[in-house]
Amino acid sequence: MKSWQKKLIYGAGVTLFSSVLVACGNSANKSASDDAAKTASGAKQLKLWVPTDSKDSYKEVVEAFEKESGFKVEVVESEDPKAQENIKKDPQAAADVFSLPHDQLGQLVESGAIQEIPENYANEVSEQATDQAIAGAQYKGKTYAFPFGIESQVLYYNKEKLSEDQVKSYESITDNATFGANFKEVNAYHIAPLFMSVGNTLFGDNGEDASGTNWGNDAGVSVLKWIASQKDNKGFVNVDANNTMSKFGDGSVAAFQSGPWDYETAKKSVGEDKLGIAPYPTVKIGDTDVQQKAFLGVKLYAVNQAPAGGDAERIAASYKLASYLTNEDSQENQFKKRSIVPSNKEVQSSDEVQNNQLAKTVITMGSSDKYTVVMPKISQMTAFWTETAAVLSDTYNGKIKESDYLNKLKQLDKDLADAK
Repeated sequence: MKSWQKKLIYGAGVTLFSSVLVACGNSANKSASDDAAKTASGAKQLKLWVPTDSKDSYKEVVEAFEKESGFKVEVVESEDPKAQENIKKDPQAAADVFSLPHDQLGQLVESGAIQEIPENYANEVSEQATDQAIAGAQYKGKTYAFPFGIESQVLYYNKEKLSEDQVKSYESITDNATFGANFKEVNAYHIAPLFMSVGNTLFGDNGEDASGTNWGNDAGVSVLKWIASQKDNKGFVNVDANNTMSKFGDGSVAAFQSGPWDYETAKKSVGEDKLGIAPYPTVKIGDTDVQQKAFLGVKLYAVNQAPAGGDAERIAASYKLASYLTNEDSQENQFKKRSIVPSNKEVQSSDEVQNNQLAKTVITMGSSDKYTVVMPKISQMTAFWTETAAVLSDTYNGKIKESDYLNKLKQLDKDLADAK
């Protein structure tokens, strides 16, 4: 979005908030927030929490915002995974604008910590972001945040051991070489999407229905049978976080699945020329070849209105800042400086992004629900990780009889529905 468009939006935003936020605070609150919003020099102030190790990459966009808005921005690096915890701990003392992974969105909305964003910004998101990124920024049909990046696991492989054609199916990978994963101590983030690959749902079709997990059926049983069968698959190698890269480097593992965070290490392990990156392969589960899916994560910025104490101008400036941080120019910059795969459709289609093997593959994975499932945002996800991992690990380790698979999955469905 060009700067002149942003000026129009900012002006509209101030008018909008002046009319609709009267109930958010009385004149005393506004006076207090005015005082809190000013620095010793009298400048109006916003606090911004950005991801760890990213402060320098936002310097230019923050300076541009300050020049246009008249607000000074205090930029603080903060751990994204703790965003929900830190915001809810003391909303008034927290940041006006903060980054977060999208799976925390539902809990923040339910607690009242964040509100639906103004319509003009929601339209901006819907026009510029991919469908999957929009889904990550929404909760129960309403938009609550601004997406600026997507994240998905991909297949890493050694091009000297496997060809582009061979990595298109799991069976071809394990027939011709080896695939590494940890099934002894399953991380549900990596393995659980297999249930969605066979047509089942996790917390319903949109990930927001607490009672919508339906793994206790024949399709779910076929997934557990497949997991158990990998013990006898000569092409499967059980690995863990401590030895995956070493085994990839010494050739005992020819392929594994992970996210962009492992790219540099994978490149060092086998060498840049040997490293291949591909979308997830198909996999035969039961009698059916299905497209294996991964969880999709969406990187967001959201606004916390509490520090403003009802000050409409400060709240409007916070939304303007969130828009700045996620606009086309900023996403281009984040890709160049931090390799964040953009959620903006125009930036995704640029030559620079499309010529990047990793980014292009993540975009393919995140382009539709064919390859990815947007990670659910509801609070029951806290229970999901431990409950699901236990069932999957016990299946591989032979602690659950095949005759008990169906009952175990039905109980898991119930436990997830009852979780708080």
